[in-house]
Amino acid sequence: MKEIRLTRNFLSKPVNSLFIMLSIVIVYEAVSWSIGYRIKIQHVANEGGVLPYISKFFRSIIIPESITVYITFSLINFYHRVRNISTIENSWRSIGRYELKFLPVFLIAFLFFNPITQTVRFFLEQYQGYTLNEYINGYILYTFTWLMYFKYLFPVLLIGYLALNISLLKDYLNQRKEAQEKAEADAAEAAQKYLELSETFLPKPTIPSKYLSYLKGKSNLGEFDFPVNEAYYFTVEERAYYAETIKERYMVNKTINELEAELDPSQFFRIKRDYIVNRQAVLHYSYWENGKYIVTLNNPGHHEIIVPRVRMQEFREWLQGRDSAGKPEPANAL
Repeated sequence: MKEIRLTRNFLSKPVNSLFIMLSIVIVYEAVSWSIGYRIKIQHVANEGGVLPYISKFFRSIIIPESITVYITFSLINFYHRVRNISTIENSWRSIGRYELKFLPVFLIAFLFFNPITQTVRFFLEQYQGYTLNEYINGYILYTFTWLMYFKYLFPVLLIGYLALNISLLKDYLNQRKEAQEKAEADAAEAAQKYLELSETFLPKPTIPSKYLSYLKGKSNLGEFDFPVNEAYYFTVEERAYYAETIKERYMVNKTINELEAELDPSQFFRIKRDYIVNRQAVLHYSYWENGKYIVTLNNPGHHEIIVPRVRMQEFREWLQGRDSAGKPEPANAL
């Protein structure tokens, strides 16, 4: 996988921002209770019990900071669109450069979320006691300070890069899953085609015939007597004669002239001086150039044979007899 497509499905769902924020808050509270148990108990007592403490916790932390995280997610998405970042190269260097592009976004995020976060906090904390002076001085002007900026900076960097990497990982895993499923589907399709092709070339029941049924072939594995109906074609290369079959390429001890005389002429045709083709192996033919044609076979590599025009008329007439023995219809010219 050379590239990762950035769909940003994770960043586009508001519930994910709430999930990240809650996860961080729960971890923070767990650590606070574990190392400062007495202090937390005192805070609960000061609020008047567990329920008032939880209520204030939601009003002062959970709900307002959910706004902070949501706006941070929105800024990340907006920056993707503005910079037209839709794919990245699948390498550590490219991923590092990609993440560094968002550092300025996180550094200025405070200016965008702080007024909204503090406004929500004001309405929740000062319910039934709203005053404009308290809002401006206690929740707006008071919070626009370097102290508050740096207080938010680390959580924003943590949340921002956590969200960015989760989104990137999900896109990568989904893309890899799609690639695996496509590869499996292609493999299954290829296997099905091979099975259908194998059934087409299955040896026919042995019946008395004056034509050649089996032929001895030699390969790297040794010698083998194979049914001639399994051959896509016979050819000659460097004074050696070969049969290309479903299983393997064999060297045979008969010349093209001998094969032409001994093979069933309704099944095999000498398409040119150095080729004899099996009727069932013909996929289609098309005009090439200078009065020549290309005949394409249905073997796995779709072998092509260039044929002169003088042989094509006889070849077409031979193909038209394909249905005489219950065979498939002749291949159509393109």
